[in-house]
Amino acid sequence: MTPDRSCRIGISMERDRFAAAVVESDGTVLASVERPTPTAAVTAVLPVLLEELMAQAGPRGVDLEHIQQVMIGVSEVDGLAGLPGADPAWRRWPGQLGPVAVVRLGAATTSMPPLAGWPDSLRATVSIAETCLAGGARLDGSDFEPLDTAGLVAFARKIAGRVNAVAVSSVFASVAPGHELAAAGLLRAELGDSVPILLSHEMGGSGLLERENATVLQAALIRRAWGAAHRLRRSLVDCGLAHAEPFLARNDGSIMTVDYALTRPLLLHGATAATGARGAALLAGEPEALVAFTDVDGAPTAVCSVTAGSAQLAASSTMIGGLRTGLRTVALVPTHPPIGGTGRGLPQLAEAVDRAKGSPRDLPLLVIGPGAEKLVDTLPGPLPGTTLVCCPPRADAAVAVGVALAPVGGEAVRMFSATSPHGDDIRHRVKEQARAAAVHAGADPATVAVTDVEESTVPHVSEPTVLLRVRAEGPPRVGWRRTYERS
Repeated sequence: MTPDRSCRIGISMERDRFAAAVVESDGTVLASVERPTPTAAVTAVLPVLLEELMAQAGPRGVDLEHIQQVMIGVSEVDGLAGLPGADPAWRRWPGQLGPVAVVRLGAATTSMPPLAGWPDSLRATVSIAETCLAGGARLDGSDFEPLDTAGLVAFARKIAGRVNAVAVSSVFASVAPGHELAAAGLLRAELGDSVPILLSHEMGGSGLLERENATVLQAALIRRAWGAAHRLRRSLVDCGLAHAEPFLARNDGSIMTVDYALTRPLLLHGATAATGARGAALLAGEPEALVAFTDVDGAPTAVCSVTAGSAQLAASSTMIGGLRTGLRTVALVPTHPPIGGTGRGLPQLAEAVDRAKGSPRDLPLLVIGPGAEKLVDTLPGPLPGTTLVCCPPRADAAVAVGVALAPVGGEAVRMFSATSPHGDDIRHRVKEQARAAAVHAGADPATVAVTDVEESTVPHVSEPTVLLRVRAEGPPRVGWRRTYERS
């Protein structure tokens, strides 16, 4: 047994099934399991999957002390499944969401007041009070109007003792977040440190309503996130993994610490698709590929594209519960209508493959999920636009492998004038902000690096404007146990 051996456990929870894998830090997969489960709670299946995983990994010299991190991906964020507007059979969530107070900074936006586009039932469930006050920025970063500090203080005193969190959004906060930061300071002084203040410029998305929607939804989920985090940590202790730091998968295929996720639970939405695509590429050794997901009966459910080992994200924002958010999830192409596992409906699968491709070049199609082998067995051969169709090793647990080997990610977004003389300085600052975000999310500060820089033109504005999005990634930090024991 090697004393300094470092391993990770990856776990994926998707509806009525779970998968898990033990992976060494060099990427070697030592064990994997995939099973049906009567519950979607990680804490309920953790003892079972640990027993099965260690039965496989133990003979290879691995015990629980070698597990340094536990990475978890979920297909549905607790509290978001079945939101009104997305599911006609929606029922109120068990337990409490919210109550949330909503602050909009930008008095000129009252023609579309806060939460105006929300379904009445959802708005009544989540929000206890909303206000629209003077504030916000112009596109050039200057103040649009003075911040209404007196109005903020009065609103804070009105909601004191009645809210779990406050969501703050401001006009052009992606350009200049100063008024959001100032508002957070005023609200915190009145409400105390126990009430989280969520700011829209930290949530991503350039549009005011998209940022506001995402910020309010995240604020509504905070109380549930705290409870889930406590149960997860308690379960790790009970299972002999008190020394292992837990991480959660996020929508872009990277991971984040539980503490980071507590005020960003919406980032979990769509995480298993992103990490599944990453896992498929790693297991097959194909950084450029197409990935098909399957149900247990062998029916393909969706196809996505992988570039440089990561799933391609959708260019448009994500709809959650009928609400447009700035969240970017994997560009999944569903295979509609549902295809049975008997080989019928191949034209629909071929169409999904064609739509998922980002270039005319033929690519390998990697099939993963619990029914991967069933689907491949029914196919007559490569589909049009593919070089081959195959199941990578451990295809049924590809999501768990992808979670276990995912890097910690961070992102920074900024809008600025295309004619600004400070463009290069802004780009440099945003790169540093992305690195800092990755470190904040749990990346090793010594190795985190910028991995992607994306610039695009903002439409429908009066002057040429650049939207800059920078990503940074790094392996998860080490030494968490020692830090925890000293605190």
